[in-house]
Amino acid sequence: EETSSDEEGLEVSEEDMEGGEETSSDEEGLEVSEEDMRSMALLQSELQKNPLQYDKHLEYLGLLRKWQLFETLESARESMSEWFPLSPPLWKNWIEDSVQSGKDNHFVRNLYDRAVEDYLSVSLWEEYLHFLHEHQDEFGILEMRSCYERAITNAGIHLSEGIKIWKACIRIEETHLATLIDEEQIEEAKEGVRRIYKRAFMVPLNNVEDLEVCYKSWEKNDSKDVLKECADALDKAKKLRSKRKEWEHTLDSGEGEADELLLSNYFSYIQAEEKMGNDPSRVQLLYERAVTSFPITAEIWNSYMRYIQRHLNVPSVVTKVCGRAVRNCPWVSVLWATAVRILDTASCEPGFRQEFWSTFLKFHLHIAPLLGAADFLEILLARCDSCRQQNLEPHELHETFQKMSAMMDEYYPNFVDRGLLLHSYWAECEASRLQDVEAGRAIWESLVSNKYSSIYEAWAGFIDFEKRFGSVDRCRALYNRSYHRRMDDAMHRYTLSHSWLRFERENGTSDLYFKALKKVEDYSTTIENYLAKQKSLAEDDDAEVGNKRRTLQGKKDTSEKRLKKEPGQRENAGMAIQHDDSRTVFVTNLAFSATESDIREKFSACGEVSGVRIIKSSYTGKPKGYAYVDFAMEESVMRATGLAGTQLLGRTINVQKSNPPTHRKKTSHSSTVSRRSDRSIIGTSSAQADSSKLESQPKHGADPGSTSLGFVPRAVRGTPSSSSPSEVPAPPLRTNEDFRAMLLDKK
Repeated sequence: EETSSDEEGLEVSEEDMEGGEETSSDEEGLEVSEEDMRSMALLQSELQKNPLQYDKHLEYLGLLRKWQLFETLESARESMSEWFPLSPPLWKNWIEDSVQSGKDNHFVRNLYDRAVEDYLSVSLWEEYLHFLHEHQDEFGILEMRSCYERAITNAGIHLSEGIKIWKACIRIEETHLATLIDEEQIEEAKEGVRRIYKRAFMVPLNNVEDLEVCYKSWEKNDSKDVLKECADALDKAKKLRSKRKEWEHTLDSGEGEADELLLSNYFSYIQAEEKMGNDPSRVQLLYERAVTSFPITAEIWNSYMRYIQRHLNVPSVVTKVCGRAVRNCPWVSVLWATAVRILDTASCEPGFRQEFWSTFLKFHLHIAPLLGAADFLEILLARCDSCRQQNLEPHELHETFQKMSAMMDEYYPNFVDRGLLLHSYWAECEASRLQDVEAGRAIWESLVSNKYSSIYEAWAGFIDFEKRFGSVDRCRALYNRSYHRRMDDAMHRYTLSHSWLRFERENGTSDLYFKALKKVEDYSTTIENYLAKQKSLAEDDDAEVGNKRRTLQGKKDTSEKRLKKEPGQRENAGMAIQHDDSRTVFVTNLAFSATESDIREKFSACGEVSGVRIIKSSYTGKPKGYAYVDFAMEESVMRATGLAGTQLLGRTINVQKSNPPTHRKKTSHSSTVSRRSDRSIIGTSSAQADSSKLESQPKHGADPGSTSLGFVPRAVRGTPSSSSPSEVPAPPLRTNEDFRAMLLDKK
């Protein structure tokens, strides 16, 4: 089950559940309370059913640690580590309890080795080196050197905290130096200390000045001048540090802010680091820092795996990163599929690939309910791609496709893959790679004879298969079978019929063509009737939509009339709907289910949100997938644009500064006739509107007081203006009696 995406809150829960039970655990001989016993039994039962419940694991470990049930606690921790990478606080608690329960030093060291592999933690590496330093007699200087070299590689270039690793390494070497007596060994050890200092000065680090002071003091005591090459290296490192100072500041300042903003800062820093130089290890370290802060954010894991594949395509590195990615986010199908394909590009041994797939088989029973059928299918297709590239034996490749098909049928029995991605792939491999056309034909036959019998794509795919690997007679038989099938869409059968005609024209005789044409013509009549019925229904729908539009327009007119208030009130009403674009961002690709509160919560970290306007369809009332977010301050706009590319409710949103198009100003009309004429041309183009307006004006030589509307009520008829001397006086108004007299005169 999907865990909470608030990593900060997750760390708090870990510390609360495993870090604060010391008061009750100091008492020996206490019996477990009945309430906690029931809770532990219930948690154990739930985890056995579904071990992908991270919070349940934490709660279970907390109760076991509270009552110091170390044997059961050890087993529970091992079980959790099989499904999830453990966070540094969890590993520290495990190590602390192991020391307290009297575990030997080699067991503790093994825990440290496992702990530093899950997440990047400078403090954990520092504790590991300190542990070895305390037991140097047991482990020896060679093992300690091997360990601190790993620490330097993994955490020594951490700009803000890496200095701790270098100090720990120097401490180990200086302690070793103090135990030596032989002069030759002493000189060799001194050179080793000097070498570590020189390496540290080549790395951009914060607080490296403290290390510089220590080095000068150490060289002075040894009656040697400070080496010039160390000073030069230190100057270069400080320049490199200054280039990254601002980016480091964004990470430090963003730790207390919204997760989305900090994640955006990580991505920006990574992009900047890629442009600064060609050191993949520094970019990798930034990714490690990012996934430590956002362990269940699939976006950054996917980006990390893709980067490793491009720049550090080493089997050992690729295997570790991919394995950690899918264990952190097992419910994300794209991570599984990408990992399977990346392992192929890294030329990993078949054993590594099989081990990774075994991990998926271990997870799939629990993640299948969380994935959609299409997502699950994408993982299976990636596995088929991998097996095809490995040049397996024919029976092994056949068994692979067979297992993938069985898994889809088991978990998604009602799923219809209209693209036939798996089965068409399987049939193609059987016919082309394994040279078994009958096996490929059997796959297609099983589709059109069962669940896919009414699916156009299945018949079209089967026919195409027979065109390439079969015979003309088989194709003709399939066309004939498909003609007598009831398709899920009548037009699909119509399409197949016309495809049949083309096939007979290109491959058959005239006699066969006319036989097919007779069937097609008979069905065409049915289709024409069907289309006529659909057209009639569409016209009815259009008429219904037109009625709704007129109703909405009437409501709009009523609203406009209600807004006709005093001038001061109209101005205030107009001011209420004014928006300052300099303090507004335009957000697109929103989930249709996104509410105003969801959007407000997303952007609240950027500054005070004064308003959220979700754009909706004027006819359906449903959201269109974009919105405007108004801020109280202009500075918030720049922060908000930094959220572009992040996710909201599962969709990657686009954010840009608001720059709406300038709309044509509405012109007022002085007469009732003009307003009615304008309303009659709503929905027409501007050219049509202009034409309609021209037609409504008095024509040359016509009565200026009349309009193109024919007989018009007197109250609407315009009166001539005396301001223009060239205008012709309007004729006198006539009554109904006048018109009746004119009619009798004509007779």
